[in-house]
Amino acid sequence: MKLEKSIASYLVKYGNTREADLIDFSAKKSNCSKEDVKKAISRMVVKGKLHRIVHNQLEPPEVYVTLEEPSLGNFEGLFEVVKEAEQDADSILREAATAAERVRERYP
Repeated sequence: MKLEKSIASYLVKYGNTREADLIDFSAKKSNCSKEDVKKAISRMVVKGKLHRIVHNQLEPPEVYVTLEEPSLGNFEGLFEVVKEAEQDADSILREAATAAERVRERYP
């Protein structure tokens, strides 16, 4: 239980972490074997306290550990923000084009 609290507090402090780094750090800090740390992480994953995320873009792929469950809901909100930003950018570009046209008309 102490090991699980140590793992959770590390993730709260530092955020998403490569599983290998978390295992190394936790083993050194708690004077446990790496196998004990791996078992604790797996236990926490099964209980739903931790989540593993595979980063396929790395070569070789890496496994990250996080406290928060990844969800698509966060991306939906992000898409709305991006859409609003695009609309704002379009509006700014139209205003700039209008201002540039007025300057050209004044100073031919």
